Amino acid sequence: MSQRVVVVGVGRVGLPLALYLADHGHEVTGLDVDPSHVESINAGRMPFLENGAQEVMDRVRATGRFRASVTTEPVGEAEVVILTIGTPVDEHLNPVFNALEKVLASIGPRLRKGQLLILRSTVSPGTTEYVRRHLEATTALKIGQDLFLAFCPERIAQGHSFKELPKIPQLVGALDDESRARAAAFFRPLVETVLESDARSVEIAKLFCNVYRYIDFAIGNEFMMLADQQERDIYEVLRLVNSGYPRGGLKSPGFTGGPCLYKDGFFLVDRTPFPDLLTTAWKINESVPAYLIAGLRERMGSLEGKRVLVAGLAFKRDIDDARNSLAYKAIKVLKRYGAEPLEH
Repeated sequence: MSQRVVVVGVGRVGLPLALYLADHGHEVTGLDVDPSHVESINAGRMPFLENGAQEVMDRVRATGRFRASVTTEPVGEAEVVILTIGTPVDEHLNPVFNALEKVLASIGPRLRKGQLLILRSTVSPGTTEYVRRHLEATTALKIGQDLFLAFCPERIAQGHSFKELPKIPQLVGALDDESRARAAAFFRPLVETVLESDARSVEIAKLFCNVYRYIDFAIGNEFMMLADQQERDIYEVLRLVNSGYPRGGLKSPGFTGGPCLYKDGFFLVDRTPFPDLLTTAWKINESVPAYLIAGLRERMGSLEGKRVLVAGLAFKRDIDDARNSLAYKAIKVLKRYGAEPLEH
């Protein structure tokens, strides 16, 4: 059944979702505060790399089912509103709700009875409850009776949205049965599997997905350093460990950053009596650029005046997203030693 959907925030999480929804028959409006971003989208230009996105954009624009806007007026006409606004952490590792509060303040007056409001981005545990308190305090709407609220996180790998959106089970969490049922019904025609639970369990599950991978990559980086201290090639050791061994699967080392994995563990440390595993993984991954450059100095001597190529500035291959990329940390360390980094 086609519905009118508003996706608030058409960045790397929101835009692929908006296009996917429009491609599956919904009437979709993407909201963004950046006029140039909206203009580019309405002109049919993808503002970032995403496999298959341009073809989908061309297709849905031809049908008239998708447009972008800088105003919140479409919220009042929507049946489903999806927020792709995350909660970062501050310097004390506390969740920061400023961006979320600003969005809720802007759309709050346009929310109406019967709508489904979905939180989509990675958030700290308890955020769905926070949103319920905020909306019930600032509007006349009661969650679960007038307005329906759910947390339904994305779990796709950036660059592979259209391949993974239908395949990866969609988690649906809510604070009441009716909100959960409505959110599950919305996603069920779009994905192969829907898994339902309470909101906080789903918030934690999404964080565990990311934190587990971050720790997994930290193990690969730690093993790289251990192999290096034994004067052995980590890739040869990984070949021996992983080849034909059913309990292998060790990850390759490398720069581990990006907008998600870098910060998500910090959402958990404030209530964890033993946060050492999370904080140690962060220390290991963040130390890799300095460790590699220290090894470079051992082999080459002084880096003063030497040109060093840093190939690959994004936080992972085959994308154009450089947020929290450790390549820039490596560049800073190289400059500290007088080298002349070449960026590619």
